[in-house]
Formats: sequence, structure tokens, C-alpha cells
Amino acid sequence: MQPGRIFSKSIVPALFLGALVSLSGCGGEREAARNDATIGKLDSRLETLERRASNCAAGRDCASVSISREVFEQRPALNKAVLRLLVRQLQGNGEDQTSASSLEEIADIFLAEAAQMEEISSAVWQLTGEARRLSRRGKLLTVEINSYRYTGGAHGMPSVHWLNWNLSSAEQVSLEQVIGDGKEKRFWKEAQAAHRRWQDKQPGSNRDFRQMWPFQRSEDFRLDDEGLVLLYNVYTLGPYVLGPVQLTIPWKDLRDVVREQYQPASAPDRQRK
Repeated sequence: MQPGRIFSKSIVPALFLGALVSLSGCGGEREAARNDATIGKLDSRLETLERRASNCAAGRDCASVSISREVFEQRPALNKAVLRLLVRQLQGNGEDQTSASSLEEIADIFLAEAAQMEEISSAVWQLTGEARRLSRRGKLLTVEINSYRYTGGAHGMPSVHWLNWNLSSAEQVSLEQVIGDGKEKRFWKEAQAAHRRWQDKQPGSNRDFRQMWPFQRSEDFRLDDEGLVLLYNVYTLGPYVLGPVQLTIPWKDLRDVVREQYQPASAPDRQRK
């Protein structure tokens, strides 16, 4: 494999597989119109970028970059949104960095920095990234963006974010758009209850643990059959060893909280209303 070469291959459409600026305008309108006719289709291909240190000898562990992303056919606004989030995330654990504007440039910068550190550190730098569909519920697609950055020390830093996308309107869907008007206070009350239930299940979850890792809000979310899931990166609700944390708010607790179009069609509690 030649350094820096991008490869792509087809992906069979599947139903399976976590805050970004919404993209709109004429291009988005044209894409939305096209999507209305092809809402059931979600063809894609996988593009990968693989690079290693230029002076890496055969059989040696060297600094490396490995990035892959799912590119969706005839959905330019979605692809642009995913790429922007992936580029931003790869530059600093999701922080808003602007030093690079492409995946190739990110790889160049990372490997150059790794080369500068070779004389003073034996750490084998590693950067990985992946963006692929996680789930789909009708018109709502959730894409998961993962990254991992290791530059020495006990462990690297993982990061994960979810992008929710309306396949019909070709726009990002935020948590604020999913929660009903005037229901924010109740929503976060239910989220805190989900957090307490999660804490109860953690080994060694004593008073000190609860005080050290209090509840926080998150804009990363997805919808599944159980309810609305909030995503938290490492060191947000617990120590590194716990990894990313997901809090599920059951549908039964979100009746009249989540907007009608995002509620499950066959929710038992809604049928009994």
C-alpha cells in the first residue's frame, strides 16, 4: 500500500451499523428534493487513508495513521457534514481545531510531529479515525464518528460523537429539535434519573464516586427501540477505565417529552393514552 493513497470499496446497504453546523442553501434543497424520491435507498462506499512514517523499516512498529469513512451515494450535504466532524475530531479529541482542512493534511501533520519526537521518546504514535452509519430509524440516520490518538503515556485518548441526519430534508437533527417545546426541564430531569440508575450499577459506586462524577448534559444522542440514548466520552461521567458511557432514557419516561415524529410508532404507553 502506497503512503497516503485513498482506497474505496462498495458497502452493501444495511440497516445496522456520536454538535455540528447544519448545512442548508440551494445545494441542500436540491439534495432534499432528490432524497424524497430515494428515501429508502442508502448506498455507500468505504474510503480509507493509510499512512506510516516515511523511514519505517519492514517489520518495525512505526507511527501510523489509519482513517476510514463511509461515503453515501448522492448525499453531498451528509458527506460534507460527516467529513467536517471527522476532521475536527481527529485534531484534538473533538475540540474545535482549524490547523488542517483535510484528512491528508491531518496525516501529514501528525506524522511530522511524531518524527520530531523520535529522538526523545520511544512511544509509537498512532492516530485512527472511523465514520460509519450506526443506526437508522426511518428518515433519521445516525452516523458514529470514532477517533483514537496516542502520543505516549499510559494510554491514548479515544473520542466518539454521533451525528443525526434527516435523510429527507438533508439536515442535521439536534437534540433541541427532538425535545418538545417547553419540555427541556422535564427531559433533563429524566436524564438525571437515568444517570442515577447507571451509577447504582457501577462497582464501588459510593458517595465519593457520585460526588466526583456528577451528572452532566450531553448533545450527543441517538434513538433506539429502548428509548433516547445520551453519549458521554471518557472522563465525563467516570474514570478512563469505564470508557464512553451511554445513558438510556426509556420511552415510557419520554411520553409527551419527545416530539411526535420521533416517538416509536408502536409505543405501548402512547397506545394507552
